[in-house]
Amino acid sequence: MKVTALGAALVILAFSPGCDRMLAPARHPVYAAWEEGLTLGYENPQLTDTAQRTQNRQMVRVKEAKPAASGMMITKTFTSFSGQAETRVLEYNGGVRLQAGTPGGILLLPEGFPDRVSRWSTRGTFNWVVGRATADLPGVRFADSGDVTGIWVESISQSDPTMRSRTFYLPDIGEAETMTWDQEHWRWAVTNRLVTRGFTDVPATANPKTDGSPR
Repeated sequence: MKVTALGAALVILAFSPGCDRMLAPARHPVYAAWEEGLTLGYENPQLTDTAQRTQNRQMVRVKEAKPAASGMMITKTFTSFSGQAETRVLEYNGGVRLQAGTPGGILLLPEGFPDRVSRWSTRGTFNWVVGRATADLPGVRFADSGDVTGIWVESISQSDPTMRSRTFYLPDIGEAETMTWDQEHWRWAVTNRLVTRGFTDVPATANPKTDGSPR
């Protein structure tokens, strides 16, 4: 069977190093947890007593991830000593919406975050991307042994400018650290920090970055 010169050239190019983009579209990070079974543990470093800090630890687990018309519908469970709650979020094109019974849900991260959209408003809060940084979370084991780069986002109340917070988002995890503005001492105080990451069961084999969900 004969192969045209153009066809042969395309075959060679497609299998040449650095040309995988011809075989699959570029993938973009999803700044939220999506893998079934992924379990994240959070603590409040402001609680100086170790026992109290452990007792108040919150575990967040991805219970289910299902393809939806516009992305992936993720069900998460939040467990602490005081009880358990369940939420659903829609992840789509880099955006994240909490499905809270209101029309359209509650916007957490906008579609196109963080490169195409870096400023947005939601529920009386103005938010913007502060910049990128490497995660500094001692004891947390990530899937990639290299540097883990995330995005800092600052939020400020439109009705009370003294109410400010900064949240550090990591790819495939979402919130990794949150700081609130201490008006009295004029400083940032870490109030929530990721301390553990692991799987409580076998992770899903489907990758939402390649099956029509968030890109």
